[in-house]
Amino acid sequence: MAFDSARSMKRMLKFLFGLLINVCILFCLVKAFSYSYDFAYQVFATKALNAADTKTVNVQVLPDESVLDVADSLKKAKVIDNKYAFILKLRIGGYASKIEAGTYQIAPCNTNTEIIDMITGNSTSDSPDDSGSSDGDSKDDN
Repeated sequence: MAFDSARSMKRMLKFLFGLLINVCILFCLVKAFSYSYDFAYQVFATKALNAADTKTVNVQVLPDESVLDVADSLKKAKVIDNKYAFILKLRIGGYASKIEAGTYQIAPCNTNTEIIDMITGNSTSDSPDDSGSSDGDSKDDN
């Protein structure tokens, strides 16, 4: 009798241990898929970090600054959520080599697409400060 109860207890522990391992694996898979979905959403969606926050911050892009440095500056200025998603969006769109140096006024209500348009010179409303504008008036003369 004691031998059967020990065997059934061993089977029960083995089953519970297997169940625990399967639950852990399932939890890890759900977290991985959730993170992957969130990352892909940040790359391909046109959602702003905070649509209600219209307070602009100055972000300076220096000449020959790497894409990672630009994304890091934007992340530190709190205008983008994930710098790696932003870099991937730049690279997928072919904009990584088109970033122009300058100082940009960017708000958290700007989407990643709008920010890319600004820093690559595709935007007409918010463009970088031009020191040598064609009309002879320089913003540094003030």
